[in-house]
Amino acid sequence: MTEEEKSKPEQGSPEEGVTEPTPEDALNAIRASIANAFNLGLQSQPKQPTDTTADLIKGLQEIISGQLKQAYGKDVSEDFIRANAEFFVQIAAVGYIIPRICAHDKDFQARLFQLIEDRVLETQKQAAEKSQGEQGSIIHEDKKIIV
Repeated sequence: MTEEEKSKPEQGSPEEGVTEPTPEDALNAIRASIANAFNLGLQSQPKQPTDTTADLIKGLQEIISGQLKQAYGKDVSEDFIRANAEFFVQIAAVGYIIPRICAHDKDFQARLFQLIEDRVLETQKQAAEKSQGEQGSIIHEDKKIIV
């Protein structure tokens, strides 16, 4: 190893500045975010006896949007915040609705989380292919209807 190579900071090292997460760390962060959104919905209760599911979801949207704005600040566009908030609100809504319409099943929950994770990874792959170097683009995807 030459002296120049020795003095150069390793890629991803703290000396280099911002470090990129490893693929495993990124996947764990996705899993944690999915679980947090689901649990937020699971733990949510209507504030008033007359509140509807739509009222509760509106409250979840405010919470999640606020958290994302606080986490990302001005570093990302409002469209990015809105798109991510919408995704996590959908997961939180599932967390709220599922235990109210069916019995708990650990296998179902594990499979549901795996399917959500698979969808996230599929969407990220599509974004990478579509943007080819453009960062921060939002994917507007076709809805898949199951008949």
